[in-house]
Amino acid sequence: MKKNYPRQHKQIPGFLILLCCVFLFAACSTIAEKSGEVLDGSAFSEKELTAYRSGDSGSRIELRRMREQTTGAEFLSITSERFPGLELRTSVPRDGHSVSASEIEFTQARILSSHVYGWNELSLGLFGAARCVLRGHEASLEIDSPPERIQVDEGAIRLRSSRLTGAAALTSLRNRRERILALAEWMDGSEWGGREFFSGEAFAEYWKPILFPELVKKKEQPREYTTENAEWTRADSVRWNTTYTEWLFPEELRELRDSGTLLRDWEEAAVWIFYECHWDSIIASFNGAKLALR
Repeated sequence: MKKNYPRQHKQIPGFLILLCCVFLFAACSTIAEKSGEVLDGSAFSEKELTAYRSGDSGSRIELRRMREQTTGAEFLSITSERFPGLELRTSVPRDGHSVSASEIEFTQARILSSHVYGWNELSLGLFGAARCVLRGHEASLEIDSPPERIQVDEGAIRLRSSRLTGAAALTSLRNRRERILALAEWMDGSEWGGREFFSGEAFAEYWKPILFPELVKKKEQPREYTTENAEWTRADSVRWNTTYTEWLFPEELRELRDSGTLLRDWEEAAVWIFYECHWDSIIASFNGAKLALR
């Protein structure tokens, strides 16, 4: 006679349940907050009307005609796969099938500079013009000169579990940009400057050993760097070679490096620094783009 044994259920270890909860929470956080913007309805406030694309994978340029749902205003959104986190916005050209280009005005650059602990998100006002043709299944873009960058007009900061918005974020981002511009000016005029980079990774790989030789392997340090008879100071758990600081940096940047402020800017906004340093060449890469309806 066949015996009926009670079915035994395997018990799931407690740590697996905890692990699943962690992943579920992370997934929900990702859904609730994407690209630095909380989904409070703003993610659905813009509608894509048409999209044009050019180039090969990895260097593809995309031009999208967008409409703000609340106001009905239209604008162009211009992005490139080579510069993730950078979006240029302009006015919309005149409709029609004319072969002549219509003038468009730059309005803002939106920058998302992510790092391991969070992100900086900002809108930078622009002043300048370009020419654009939207003709059936084709589009083209002509930029004679890069638009002038005005000022950070809005933004948000995420650092670990803290999120800064409104006036506090705006003040912090504007102060950071002043430091970034001072660093960019020195970079461009220094004996190490003058190089063009077309990715944030290459930019960081070149400049980090020069700016922070204390943080890289000895073989990666610039040959001018030495610890012999050097004076030191400690800030944020890093021992800074103040002799090297004084030798390399102009006076307005020395305190920023020796206090660790420059390192924080670098770690939290390296992509933003790259965009500010190579603004002209980045904008030039969009010039002459020929795009096809996606």
